[in-house]
Amino acid sequence: MAQAASKTCEICVSALGSWYCLDCEQCFCESCKALHSRQKISANHEFKEASNSDFIPEVQSKCTDHNEVFSFVCIACDVPVCVCCVTEKHNGHKLSKLKDTIAQLNTKIEKEILAKMDKTSGNVTKLKHAISFFNGQVETVIKTIAEEGDKIKLMVDQYTAKRIASIQEKARIESKRLSSILSTIKLLLEMHTL
Repeated sequence: MAQAASKTCEICVSALGSWYCLDCEQCFCESCKALHSRQKISANHEFKEASNSDFIPEVQSKCTDHNEVFSFVCIACDVPVCVCCVTEKHNGHKLSKLKDTIAQLNTKIEKEILAKMDKTSGNVTKLKHAISFFNGQVETVIKTIAEEGDKIKLMVDQYTAKRIASIQEKARIESKRLSSILSTIKLLLEMHTL
């Protein structure tokens, strides 16, 4: 099968494969396309420009034994088969139309994708809940730390207030004692001067 994505001529394998033969399923450069179109066997082949990066060849794979387009799938052998293969190698085998097999595979793939999307969506929901729970735990820890900090601040403030009150009381008592001594000395001095 052709690899149009490589964009290399599949005939000379050196030039840019800017044309795609729909019949041969191959990329051709300009020169090889001209040569291919001049041959009797391939003179009526249809080409599409493959230089466009969006170009994806529409593959119509053919049976290599009979050069016929695949029409069925042999269920026993799990391979695509043409009309001639049905009467030869796959005679008596259970067959399915290629279109039906493709439709079944599409349905199966869609179901698998939807199941994986549902699982992923469920995982995303679980992850969101886990993040929310984690954030809640962080907030609880922060609140607890703040409350403990407030308690410690209150204890420090109370201790500081007690120490200040104690020093103020001692200073008041000492000031009173010193004032009393000063008064006594003044009185004694006045008595001596008289």
